[in-house]
Amino acid sequence: MLKKLLFFLVSLLSINANCQYYKLSNQAKVSLITCGSGNELYSIYGHTAIRFLDSENNLDIVYNYGNFDFATENFYLKFVKGDLQYFVAACSFNDFMQEYVETNRNVFEQQLILSTDQKQKLFEQMNSSMFSDERYYTYKFIDKNCTTMVLDKINAIYGSNIVNKKTNTLVSYRTILYSYLNNHFWENFGINIIFGAKVDF
Repeated sequence: MLKKLLFFLVSLLSINANCQYYKLSNQAKVSLITCGSGNELYSIYGHTAIRFLDSENNLDIVYNYGNFDFATENFYLKFVKGDLQYFVAACSFNDFMQEYVETNRNVFEQQLILSTDQKQKLFEQMNSSMFSDERYYTYKFIDKNCTTMVLDKINAIYGSNIVNKKTNTLVSYRTILYSYLNNHFWENFGINIIFGAKVDF
């Protein structure tokens, strides 16, 4: 097991180090990856990542802001309260997909319309984040998560907010959360207690 872990870490570092010096070709594609719900509390609400596919450079890599240390003390409590440390990591697209294939979860891909310069800029920013203080962030259940982190990066590249938070809506956060927790009574109960009234807006 230790050998497998060391091999994984060495491979990951190799991927990240090499990517810092890549110049994407004109044929490179950048996609938003959206993953369906899982069975665990941390995966019930799905997942989001960014994929860079550049066949000319033999590159197919996914950047993922949904990484954490499951051994963290009081993991689920910190997860819901917004005290858990998450970080961005990179892996090959095939490795990323393995979990979703094994658990039979849906994965959707939307190609982003970006210029060559915008793709390169986003690629460099993602790699820079891997080796800076930006790699880690404090997870906030609603306001700062794997989806909002990706959205912030994309908005920065476009120079405007392609998705804006709606303040005037009849649908509350609680209503949205409920739709994912139909078969999770105790999780639903705990989330309601911890969040209180703040998810009613």
